[in-house]
Amino acid sequence: MLRTARSNAVRRGMIGAFLSLVSVAQCAAQEPLSPIQMQVPAQAVVGSSIEIRWPGENEIGKQDFISIDPAGAPESQYGHYIYPSRGEPGRLRVPDVPGSYLVRYHSGGRGYPVRGSSPLTVIDTQATIEGPLRADSGGMVEIRWSGPAYERDFISIDPVGSNERKYGPYVYAKKSPSSIRAPEAPGQYLVRYHLAQSYRVIGQTTLTVGSVSASLEAPARVRAGGEISVRWRGPDGQGDYISIDPPDAPDRDYLQYRYTRSGNPALIRIPEEPGRYEIRYHQGQKRTVIARVPLEVQANSATVSGPPSAVGGSDFEVEWSGPDNAGDYITIVPRGAAARDYLSYHYTKAGNPGTIEAPLDPGAYELRYMTGRSRAILAQVAIEVTPGAIPGKLRVSATSRAPMAGQTAAVEVILDASGSMLQRLGGERRIEIAKEALDKLVREVIPAGTRFALRVFGHREADSCRSDLEIPVAPLNAGAIAAKIRTIQAMNLAKTPIADSLAKVKQDLAGISGPVTVVLLTDGEETCGGDPRVAIEELQAAGFDVRVNIVGFAINELELQERFESWARVGNGRYIEAHDKKELREAMNRSLDVTFEVLSGDEVVASGVVNGEAVQLLPGKYRVRLLGSKSRDLGEVEIKARAEVDLRTE
Repeated sequence: MLRTARSNAVRRGMIGAFLSLVSVAQCAAQEPLSPIQMQVPAQAVVGSSIEIRWPGENEIGKQDFISIDPAGAPESQYGHYIYPSRGEPGRLRVPDVPGSYLVRYHSGGRGYPVRGSSPLTVIDTQATIEGPLRADSGGMVEIRWSGPAYERDFISIDPVGSNERKYGPYVYAKKSPSSIRAPEAPGQYLVRYHLAQSYRVIGQTTLTVGSVSASLEAPARVRAGGEISVRWRGPDGQGDYISIDPPDAPDRDYLQYRYTRSGNPALIRIPEEPGRYEIRYHQGQKRTVIARVPLEVQANSATVSGPPSAVGGSDFEVEWSGPDNAGDYITIVPRGAAARDYLSYHYTKAGNPGTIEAPLDPGAYELRYMTGRSRAILAQVAIEVTPGAIPGKLRVSATSRAPMAGQTAAVEVILDASGSMLQRLGGERRIEIAKEALDKLVREVIPAGTRFALRVFGHREADSCRSDLEIPVAPLNAGAIAAKIRTIQAMNLAKTPIADSLAKVKQDLAGISGPVTVVLLTDGEETCGGDPRVAIEELQAAGFDVRVNIVGFAINELELQERFESWARVGNGRYIEAHDKKELREAMNRSLDVTFEVLSGDEVVASGVVNGEAVQLLPGKYRVRLLGSKSRDLGEVEIKARAEVDLRTE
């Protein structure tokens, strides 16, 4: 009992001492803060900046701040602020709304208690806009104005009755006169001057937008696949274009097109699918159709002929008749092959007759006349390939999938998000399929720790050749990259700056030592006047250790595929084709594989993938070259009939 009583007494003494300390701390916390005297002007104009001074001898907390607050506001409520700890004097932007305010010095402690305040009267200002104004639909309107011209103030063309925070086309109020493109919809609008902070309107005038018209002249009937010359008359506004479309297509849909700024008459590709169409004049902002004429596209016919049989590996002549449109070609394929398949081929523009090489494998084949863009089969005839020289096979193997992991210091993906990526494939837009494949690439294929960068074009501005580095080079963070990929949206009528995007790789990956791999994913050709081949050559000439692989998505034109293949070869890389969701995912997964070429003398006769399928070759001696950021010879091999050579590499 005695021990217990003594213990309780000790405990009570400790508690009492603790409560005393707490009481002292509370008293200290409740001591009033020293007042702060500030020097501020008595009044200021809305949106302007004022200078604030405070005595330097007062103790200033690192988290203390000075703000302009509504009169009567609680201490915890504050507006724009500055930190006095960053130096005297300070400048603060005055609110956009006139009235009575207080410039208050807040302590950074709990509740932001005020240590000093000074009254500030904010007086209003006005802007004037000369008017009333008139403009044609989609045309430029010149606006003369006067106003405060604070940073990021803007003048906009807005629907009548719209909220101050709702605005249409705009220009920043930097100098007068300013020009803005008028809306395409005819009617009454307001031209308004908005202050930057609150978008409050301090001046306005009316704008009448009048309607415009256009006309088109073109043949009523044409053959499929060629070009048509269209003479036009119209406003020729920014982004206006002429297209060939199905007659019931919404205004925002289009097929082949040409911008009016490209010239008059406009030369437009004719669809390869026969049927009834319309030639339409679209305004650039909302793609409103303001003129249309009907167009009948008539089917083409063709013939193709050759010998009834050919010896495997031999050359033989083919003759043809047909439309001879750009990109049309004659090819030999196994009987019943898919329309996009081809082996040896001859472009019709290269002459009639032409020469084709028979495949090595004997069997039933057919000659086909193919259209260049959609790969429609216009004519076909059977041909038998008889046994010739018996081929052998070559396989190049590595100890692991590590040629990529060991030889690549960084990976940059260039993603095409231009207007064509909005087309649907199997019910999904191409851009969504591409984003999913790219997500799989960063999550499942690229080795952890690899430095990664993402450049995207076509997603920011219509009628633009803009290209943006969306993810600067850094060690791979699959989750963050996937989140960024989800935000990318393709933009209608955006262009395809492939060359410029490739040229920017040098600055994107500046400072990276060692080989890098660039993967270009695109569904179309260069449309910004650049030369991707030259861009790749200049990267290499600058000493950049680069390998360029190109993934072509839904590319039907053989000529374009050929062009991509040549660009990839210049970049020590490869071209991979994908036509649907599954193929694109596989193509992106293979886009980092290392490839090899087989040469007879200086001629490339075959190519393949390290650790991939064997390639077939006629008996003889060949040189094998491993492709990468720095190509290297693997030596000479001899291929014998029916034998397979497995060439090993590290």
